Parts: sequence; structure tokens; C-alpha cells
Amino acid sequence: MKIIVVGGGHSGLEAANIISNMGGQVLLLTKNLNNIGELSCNPSMGGIGKSNLIREIDSLGGSIGYLSTKSSLQIKKINISKGEAVNCTRSQICRKKYKIFSNIIIKKKNIKIIIDEVCKIIIKNNKIEGVVTLKKVFYRSNIVIICSGTFFDGNIFLGLKNYKKGRFNESGSYILSKQLKNIIDNGKLKTGTPPRISAKNINLKNFKIQKGDFNPIPSLSSWFKLKKINNIKNCWLSKSTKITENLIKINLKNSSIYKDLINGSSPRYCPSIEDKIYRFYKKKHNIFLEPDGINKFYPNGLSTSLPKKEQIKLVKSIKGLERSKILNFGYCIEYTFFYPKNLKRSLESKIINGLFMAGQVNGTTGYEEAAAQGIVAGINAFLKLNKKKQWYPNKKNSYIGVMINDIIKKNITEPYRIFTNKSINNLLLRESNSNKRLLMISKNLKIKNKNSFKKNFLNFIKYNYLENINLIIKIKNQLFIYNKYKKYIIFQKKNLIKKKIILKNFYIPNNLNFFNISGLSKEVSENLNKIRPKSLKVIKNILNINLFNIIINYLKNKKLIYF
Repeated sequence: MKIIVVGGGHSGLEAANIISNMGGQVLLLTKNLNNIGELSCNPSMGGIGKSNLIREIDSLGGSIGYLSTKSSLQIKKINISKGEAVNCTRSQICRKKYKIFSNIIIKKKNIKIIIDEVCKIIIKNNKIEGVVTLKKVFYRSNIVIICSGTFFDGNIFLGLKNYKKGRFNESGSYILSKQLKNIIDNGKLKTGTPPRISAKNINLKNFKIQKGDFNPIPSLSSWFKLKKINNIKNCWLSKSTKITENLIKINLKNSSIYKDLINGSSPRYCPSIEDKIYRFYKKKHNIFLEPDGINKFYPNGLSTSLPKKEQIKLVKSIKGLERSKILNFGYCIEYTFFYPKNLKRSLESKIINGLFMAGQVNGTTGYEEAAAQGIVAGINAFLKLNKKKQWYPNKKNSYIGVMINDIIKKNITEPYRIFTNKSINNLLLRESNSNKRLLMISKNLKIKNKNSFKKNFLNFIKYNYLENINLIIKIKNQLFIYNKYKKYIIFQKKNLIKKKIILKNFYIPNNLNFFNISGLSKEVSENLNKIRPKSLKVIKNILNINLFNIIINYLKNKKLIYF
């Protein structure tokens, strides 16, 4: 029996690919064959926390690390001035190449792709029996993985106008979402994207150059390396201006965000330029020109939903872009997501047997987060089909585990994004040691994985003398890092044991006013005062690790708890 995957985005691609690698049969239903692996927002992969996810997916047998490296226009190691635990890799991607290589990967004998839209899931006694499509075709299966991205009830806003779309020039999905909304708790989120501008008529003298790394070229995959990058492109840095600020202030009345036309929450770490100016009006904001293919730039930091005429003025307000031309206008999109508290750690629904959900439909944001959920859902869908014990990563051995633990246990109030500071074990969960943590798991799950011990050993023998030396240096570096962190890891483990005892036994004073704790936002303090959590364990399940530590430190300073 085939496992049905609905949607060919980053979560759908990873789910279908991993099921195929495990020997399963996949039926991938997508509305557009040409948009499998589409980068719908920024043309880049990796970054803080995100590159850790990519390397973990790579170690489990996923494809995102290989695709991100092979289609690179520039790769750079970032955060290198800080400790190795937060070092990460970022790759600028050629969208066209990424889609081409995605289509090559997905075209396997045991993956059947059908261009159609799922409009109904057939459920009997809370068990899935199959799906019905818009073309009125019934496909039988006991397992369905939903990877719908922002397409459920997608509504694009451009100025004060709105269009029912799932993505620019693509229709949304409104029939299936209606059925699921009657069964599973849901909410609204929003995200946005900036205009794309032509590479012509840009005065780069007003920008600061941001070059990639060349010696060696970094990689987001441990088994695929680039010896050379074709069509190398640089990134460029500029700032918003006083003209930008005044333009935004005047046109807030024309923004869908500030006209209360949108109810969904947006990503706090990726705000629109309207939000930046409105909240931090005295500050100049970074604008990164990222290469978007060969003849186009993506102005990261300029996400907006202003009307088209105002977007033209907005772009021209940046020094160096006065004569630039917009090729695609920016927009904001609101969509339906389903609360992941209704999911098991395997990403199977607690309500409908055989229904798995992965990606933005679970309230996350980013290609990397979607791909990580896709691989977990795919692995467990295959295991369920073959009546084997479910597998899921835990927060001690991976950032994938951290993310899944966060989304199924904590309230989703905004699109979830991974960061290294969300893990209390970040000294252990380094980008460089993902194979050590997850390669044996992949082997035990019998996944066809190019990251095999046998292949790595044979490659080691085949390497020339210089490459052998480089490999030995890498091994020495890992040993050095391990010894460097060893005493801190031991201290951290002891501290965690103490924290567990405190979590279990300490009760919050009834008269504690959370507004007195500096570092907590007004919204968080108000929420905690309303909930009145009785113990630290409850707070830990609500807040991220940073906010939780702020409360712990406050209680320590007030001598209410001791370490």
C-alpha cells in the first residue's frame, strides 16, 4: 500500500524521499509539478539553529543538505567569532537549480507523482481509508501526510486589497481545510515577503560587500562537498534611511497589517519593514541584498505589504537602489494552521489514526523546520505502515527533537523558528557532530543513507594525500572541541539535575507579580498573571528556555530558590 503525501514543498519532499529510501511506496499529490521544492521566500538555507537542523536531516538520510550545497551561489560560515556550539553555515541558493535537483531526487521508481488537489480525507471510526481529489478520484491508503504549507485558506494582502492565493500566482486550498477545521483545533498565522528587484541599475558602491568562504568551501552536507562554485555571487549590506522611515509612517494607513485586516500573528524574528519602523523608529535597519538567481536580488529586511506604488518608492528610498526596478512585488499572506498540541511526538494526529502533519501547517516557519518535520513524519509513516515501533528524536540528541518538543508542548502564539538558545544541551548539539549523534539511528532504521561508515572509510582510503591530511585535521578539531567543552558539559549536567529537583518541588508564590520581572514582555507577563502557574514545571512548558531562565534568575536574586 502507498503512503499518500499531500504537497510537494520542503516537508513533502523530505517525507516522500525518506519513505522511498526506507523501501516504501509513495503517492505524492501536488497541484503543480514545476513547484516541487519551491523556495517561496528568501533564497537561502541555514543560519543560526537552522544549519543544525539541515545537518541532522542529512545524517538521517534526508536531501536538504545536499540540495542546498549543490545549488549554492555562495556559502559562508557565520558566528565564527563565538564558540563552536553556535557556529553555523549559511548558503545562498539558486532557486532554479534547487527545483531542478529536487525534481531529480523525487523521480524514483517507488514515488508516483499525480497533479491534483486533495479535497477530502475519507475517515471511518477515526481511521483514514483514503483521499478524494478535485478530479473526483479516490486513492486508498491508511496513512496520509499533510504538508500543505501556507495553502490552507491562503489569503494574500497587497495594500488594502486581498486575493485568495496560497502563494504568489498559485491558488490556495480551501475545501480540505474546511473538513479538518471541523475536527482539529486551528488558528491563523501570517508571514510576508519583500519585493524582488532587478540586478540592473543598482549602484553597489553604496553597499558593503558580504563575501562567501572559499578555502575551504563549507558544506551543509557531510557527504557532499563542492570543489568549486559556479556563478559565484556576493551579498550586499545597506541601511534604511530617513526617507524610508517617513514613507512608512505616512503609509501605515495603506498597510493591511495596521488596518486590522489580518488577525494572524507574524514571526517575531522576521518582522515587516512597517513593524520595524513603527516599533523602533529611531533605529536604522539592515537591508541585505541576497542574490536571487543570476539577474535578481532579494532585499532581505524589506518585507512589506504596502500597495505597489508605495513599494516602488520604498525600494528607491534605499541608497544605491534609486534607479532599481521591481520584478515581483512583496506581499503578506495569512493562512490556517492546526495546533500541534494535538500531535504525538511522531507527528501523527492524536485524533485521527494514520494522519500525519508536517511543516507550516503545524505553526512553524522556515524551509529547514518544515524539512525536519517532513523527515520525522515520513519515517514514522513508514514504520506505522509496517507495524513497527515509532521513532522520534528527543531534545537531548537533536535540535529536531527540541523543535518537536516545543511545538507539541508549548502554545503556538507566533510562527515557530528554531534557535540554538532553545536547547539546554547546545554544547552537545553542534552542527559539526550531527553524524556522531544520528548516523547510527539512521542505520538502525535501515535507511539508505549516503552517510554510511563503510563509504566514509572507503573514501578515506581513496582520498589523495592532501585530502587525507584535511580529514585528519577535522578529526583533531572535533577531539579538541570535545575536550574544550567536556568540563562545561559535566557542570551543565549537574546543574540540570538540580533544576529538575527544583522544578519538581518549588511552587510559585501566589503574590508573585510577573510584571516586576524585567526581561519579560508585557504580553508574557500579562499571560502568566492570568494563568497563575503553580509550579516552575508549568512555566517551563509554556515559555522558551530564555524566558524561563529569566524567571529562574529573578527567583534566585530574590533568594526564593537556591542552586
